[in-house]
Amino acid sequence: MHNNYFFFRILNQTLEQRLKGYILATCFSQNKDELILGFASPTPPHEEFYIKALLESSFSCLHFSQEFSRTKRNSVDLFSVLLDRQVKEIRQTPNDRSFSIVFEGEENFQLLFKMHGNRSNIILLREKSVVDIFKHQLAKDAKLDIGQLPLQIDHSFEQFAAKKGNPNKLYPTLGPVPPAYLESKGYEQRGLEGKWHMLNDMLQLLHQPEAIYTTWLKDELRLSLLPLGDIDASFQNPIDALNHFFLKYIRDMHLVQEKGQLIKKINKQIVQSENYIQKNEEKLEELQEGTSYSQVADIIMANMHQIPPNSKKVVFNNFYTNNPIEIKLKQELSPQKNAEILYRKSKNQKIEIEKLRQNIDSKEAQLLGLYDHLENLQKMEDIRAIRQYAKEQDLQKNLQEQETVLPYKTFTVEGFQVWVGKNAASNDSMMRNHSWKEDLWLHAKDVPGSHVLIKHQAGKNFPNSVIERAASLAAFYSRRKTDSLCPVIVTPRKFVRKSKNMLPGQVIVDKEDVVLVEPHGP
Repeated sequence: MHNNYFFFRILNQTLEQRLKGYILATCFSQNKDELILGFASPTPPHEEFYIKALLESSFSCLHFSQEFSRTKRNSVDLFSVLLDRQVKEIRQTPNDRSFSIVFEGEENFQLLFKMHGNRSNIILLREKSVVDIFKHQLAKDAKLDIGQLPLQIDHSFEQFAAKKGNPNKLYPTLGPVPPAYLESKGYEQRGLEGKWHMLNDMLQLLHQPEAIYTTWLKDELRLSLLPLGDIDASFQNPIDALNHFFLKYIRDMHLVQEKGQLIKKINKQIVQSENYIQKNEEKLEELQEGTSYSQVADIIMANMHQIPPNSKKVVFNNFYTNNPIEIKLKQELSPQKNAEILYRKSKNQKIEIEKLRQNIDSKEAQLLGLYDHLENLQKMEDIRAIRQYAKEQDLQKNLQEQETVLPYKTFTVEGFQVWVGKNAASNDSMMRNHSWKEDLWLHAKDVPGSHVLIKHQAGKNFPNSVIERAASLAAFYSRRKTDSLCPVIVTPRKFVRKSKNMLPGQVIVDKEDVVLVEPHGP
């Protein structure tokens, strides 16, 4: 509520008592989103009073002090026409998050503090016409009609009933804290009459608060006129309250935000790393426990004399497990040639197993490092220590690199992992380094688009509903995303290959089926 109408009503009464009759001695900026106004009493000992207006898009707030050290460089004087003018009054805009410092003199100059969140600005007016503005990027403020700022609110029960008891619709000036207060008091469980009485009791507190609080609500520091949340401190003087809030917000919220962002990234990487390890361990187990290519080749060689010419498949006893095994053969090749192909595949299979082990070991080492970072950061309560740790460990860069390791988006459809390539280069990387021959490959037909994989699960067939959903993703991530229906190629990964001279993302499909689907995004 630090930029709330109800708080400004109270603040401005105190400000007027403090500043009325003071002279504006200096007005300058030394940061692009910060304006400093220095006032002095007209008689000795010329007491000073400074208003610092921080108007960042993410946080706008006022701070007050008895002294301020101006830097010698990168400082510029502003609103010089107001210098040496005496403060006449502090004028609150009715029902709005703005107020004006009005100066003595025939010109009727006033400096409007328009504290409208990410559109906050300070505007110099003569009478009701804009003379200058502080943040020139908010170009609409140069044409501001100050007469449009006050809100006329009908406070009647009839209007309350017409708004169906919604306090925000009746009082647009409330902001987020008062509705949270009403909710904590069981507002929604009351009838219309009960809500009306509860609302008016709260408004009485807003107009005459018992104290001004700094409090934590949903992990965010708030200034409040109502006792709510995890209260940090309470004040009677609004200037003291706002100063405490300003300094604590800058210190603690930066801590919470920076620490929270780092922890969020680390947790995301932990989940991705654990999923990666699990998938690779499942694949490794499948390769190690299944019948290897070399064993199948041995069985063929041992039974060559029993294989009829041009056979597509044969069934023999697997002397490694003493169970029957069905072996598919290339019909046009001799049994010996079929065995030779399997022996060659066996060499690749050994390489694949070794690569999987290396990938698992590497990711497990990464995972241990992430757990260490998470534990260390969770203990830190000082923003400087967090920044120093992040810098020493190069966390931002390392986390970004880990985030971009996987060249695909991941989705889960009925328990199946569906991977979607991010671009042509990542399509190649996904197919080359992260796919297996048992995966199902999908791609919008005859147009550029993402490669899509449905990851194979041992002992499970691909359900039609999963295939259709993955196909709709393939259609969405293609040039056909706006078509009402899109043809999508569906084929096992083993029928997709790439020649040396092909551009990134280009492949040859040896065998395909086509489904028609509507493009649908995530």
